[in-house]
Amino acid sequence: MIKQLLKNNRIVQRIKVLKDLFLQKLDDLQASVDQIKITTDQNLEEIRLELEQKNRNINQILENQIFLIKSALDTARTIKYLVESGQQRQIIVEQMINAIHQEFQRIREESERSNGYIHQEFQNIRSESQQRYQLLHQEFQAVLGNLQHYQEILIDKFLDLQENSQQQDVFLRETLAQIAADVHDQKFKVVTDPSYFQAIDIELMVYLYSYLPHRRTIDVGANRGDVSARLLQTGYEVYAFEPFPPVLAKLQERLGQNSNFHALGYALGSANETRNLHLVVDQTEDKIFDDATFYSSLTRHSLTEGLVFHDSITVEVKTIASLHEAGTLPDDIGLVKIDTEGFDLEVIKGMGNFRYPVVLAEFWDPTFPFGQTGAMNHLVDMVPAMRQRDYRWHIIIYRIWGQHEVSYYCNSDYSLENSWGNVFFFQDYEIFSQALKWCNSVMPATYFAA
Repeated sequence: MIKQLLKNNRIVQRIKVLKDLFLQKLDDLQASVDQIKITTDQNLEEIRLELEQKNRNINQILENQIFLIKSALDTARTIKYLVESGQQRQIIVEQMINAIHQEFQRIREESERSNGYIHQEFQNIRSESQQRYQLLHQEFQAVLGNLQHYQEILIDKFLDLQENSQQQDVFLRETLAQIAADVHDQKFKVVTDPSYFQAIDIELMVYLYSYLPHRRTIDVGANRGDVSARLLQTGYEVYAFEPFPPVLAKLQERLGQNSNFHALGYALGSANETRNLHLVVDQTEDKIFDDATFYSSLTRHSLTEGLVFHDSITVEVKTIASLHEAGTLPDDIGLVKIDTEGFDLEVIKGMGNFRYPVVLAEFWDPTFPFGQTGAMNHLVDMVPAMRQRDYRWHIIIYRIWGQHEVSYYCNSDYSLENSWGNVFFFQDYEIFSQALKWCNSVMPATYFAA
């Protein structure tokens, strides 16, 4: 009985050893499969979806193998039960062991075939990956070549654009130069209406109304009031000076009803005094000089043929400064117009310390018939006197005796032979600039060259 038990115990131990060996092989097989799966997932993630079906087949095989192993375990448990049940089942146990051994061999062969299949699939995937890499590398080289080609094209286009830009720049400069030349040569249309508009000099005073800080003006030598009337129409408040009583009466009769008009019977000069006002008579047969009272003056200067000084009266002379100080004139004067028939420099000297945005005075060239002797209104005298009073810019509007054309130039004390006209003095550059634009629009400029 003991021998029989020992014999049975050896059989059990053999079965246990076989079982442990089988389980160890099974674990190794499972570890190998898991390692292959992990390696495949790490290296072939991008292709995993394409082999999903194949992996499912492999997993099915492995599941079948596991099922067989589980069946073998159940068989082993059954054998154990048979051993414990009795010796009569030994033959059955040996048959079962053989069956298990055969099954193990079959599982091993299946595993080897599966490993071979997996290895072949891995080689196929690796080959496909290399092919795709080669294809991607070729495509990258092609794209790189295209980029270099496009870069060359862009460089050529940039050079073309740069050349075109330079050509356009030259064209633009030439066009602007042509436009400037056209503007410079343009003859602007000047509308004249003797019933309303006056001389160009007066219309410049009208234009400056929009740019002066004060709308009050002084008209020195108003005579019959042509300038005063136009300034009143514009909106100025006018203080007019006329020393000859008969003309003063006509002036008041013409404009005295306007509340913005103030007539004063003084002559203006460089000192408060009394002087002789020299009266002129027209001796021409046809009375071609219209109204000879225009030529009355505080200085006996040369006259043109047909005009002569024939009489004089005593008049009261005031300085502009004294009239400001006395309150006769307000301080906020925007423009002073001086036309005293050759006495204009003396009126300027009477300004004292008072300054006005714009002052205009009549000038005569020394060769002009009225300016050859006795005149006190030459440019070479008035321009320095005004510069000393901080009038840094001036515009000269002139005519030539015996001609009708009007022209202008700036900032010079030179006067053309036989010329006469008005000089506008400015303290403020912006007002000077606006006046210069206006002059450029309505009359040709005079240029001087060596």
